[in-house]
Amino acid sequence: MDYGILAYARRGGIVRRYSLQIGSMTIGSTAENDLVLEDAEVASRHVRIVCDADGVWVTDLGSSTGTFLNTTRLTPNTRRELRDGDILRIGPFFVRFTQATPIGEPADQIRGGAQPRPSGGPAPVVPPEVAARVPPRIAAQLPPGESIRRLPGGGAPPRLRPGERRLVDGASTYMQYMPPIYHQTDFLGRFLLIFESILDPLERTIDHIQLYFDPRVTPEELLPWLATWVDLVLSEKWPIDRRRELVHSAAELYRWRGTRRGLSDFIRIYSGVEPIIQEPGPALRGAAALPPHVFRVILELPDPEQIDRDILEAIIEAEKPAHTAFILELRKRGTDESRAP
Repeated sequence: MDYGILAYARRGGIVRRYSLQIGSMTIGSTAENDLVLEDAEVASRHVRIVCDADGVWVTDLGSSTGTFLNTTRLTPNTRRELRDGDILRIGPFFVRFTQATPIGEPADQIRGGAQPRPSGGPAPVVPPEVAARVPPRIAAQLPPGESIRRLPGGGAPPRLRPGERRLVDGASTYMQYMPPIYHQTDFLGRFLLIFESILDPLERTIDHIQLYFDPRVTPEELLPWLATWVDLVLSEKWPIDRRRELVHSAAELYRWRGTRRGLSDFIRIYSGVEPIIQEPGPALRGAAALPPHVFRVILELPDPEQIDRDILEAIIEAEKPAHTAFILELRKRGTDESRAP
């Protein structure tokens, strides 16, 4: 059963369409999703849409950038009903939901009013074979002006209009590549579904292969492999978002290795807090003067106990200039000590 169409695009970009079927589907930036929106502002699993007998429902899956339904930000993990014409904003993408037109609706409603019905007469009814939705992957490959009529199984097919093709309802979309003489072969249409079910996930993976090489959205199990490309060994103690940022920033960090900026960026990626780095010079208020070739790293944290001091010291040791020594101070944010310059 067809529940409607999602038309999605960036602002001013190319509009693409996704057909909704009964059941659950997810939208996100990684290849495991049914609909992939590739962007750093889109979470790996951003939104779930469920189609059931009660309607179409949307749920934000706790994304950091949020999901907007028309002008309202959705409460995470709380489902909301989608109505015809609703617009979702997911990162930089706009997704418009168009509800499926029930079979038996007047033809002028389906065609957007292009065919006015005679006044006083009965509303023309669209046959089921015309009202059925066309899979977007098939429709995208048709020449301009050509349409497909999907027919219910059994019974004599109605006469086709010029430019139409005939496909048996429920047949594999691979039937479009077969010679026309086979388009009414019910067995072949069902037989090709076997191959489509096997090859379709592979095609989706190939279509989005670039996502597997982006550390920001690649599946978590592939991240250590990507880290070896930039000579990094990731610690499982790090949160996954910090590990992703580290691999993504590795090339830039290597350029600044041994400098104040490189050390500061590395510590920020690990701890999530911008460090204070004091270098030798005149004594500061509340702090002793530093001897030559010694610098101080101060990290103000909500809870210093959550930081592994050994890992932090190993980072500083690896990133500092070889001839220098350091003093590491972990302070609780908001204390008098943390307010000292």
